[in-house]
Amino acid sequence: MMTFVNTRGQDLVILAGHRVVANVLDFSWSAIRRYLEPWFASEVFPFANDSEKPQASAKFLTRLAVTSKQRSIGAYPATGSAQRAFYLFHLRPGADLAQLLHNVSPLQRDLDVVLLHDGILEPALGITLQAATKEMNLTYQREANAAIAAVDSGRAQISFLLNPVDVEKVVEIATSNEVMPQKSTDFYPKLLSGITMYRV
Repeated sequence: MMTFVNTRGQDLVILAGHRVVANVLDFSWSAIRRYLEPWFASEVFPFANDSEKPQASAKFLTRLAVTSKQRSIGAYPATGSAQRAFYLFHLRPGADLAQLLHNVSPLQRDLDVVLLHDGILEPALGITLQAATKEMNLTYQREANAAIAAVDSGRAQISFLLNPVDVEKVVEIATSNEVMPQKSTDFYPKLLSGITMYRV
């Protein structure tokens, strides 16, 4: 019924939960980019062919990590015949999060996963909280390469890549009697598991 975890444990980390999007009607990457323009500045990491892709991917993922304080969200869309590229979106300085994320608390506005769900997925792609909960248009990947591969294989229209949430932020939200969003607290290392049988 309950597990206790030492949040100050030296090796405790929270892993990123990347979002893989599929089955969105009338999906348009250009329309999504137009929607994001007022709120986010962007960086583009293009590649012309599969041999150039690993280098572009490595640069993209490195930039995603080092710009975490800028509220960065990565995107890898299936663009068909258009330019193949990874995209990195940074929240613009002075962006009014109270306007963009008006349905969530000030504490929740500090979470990248909330920024993605309430600021991008629902208004730009029509993926509501109910649809996300039922995984109608959304699945989750721990590994960035797996989220990217889902797009390359045609199983997804776009993958959004996130930085992991800080342990301290989880503690702050929990001690304020708020609840973390779905699939945002994948902590590691996990509890050891097994089966013990004994006659009592």
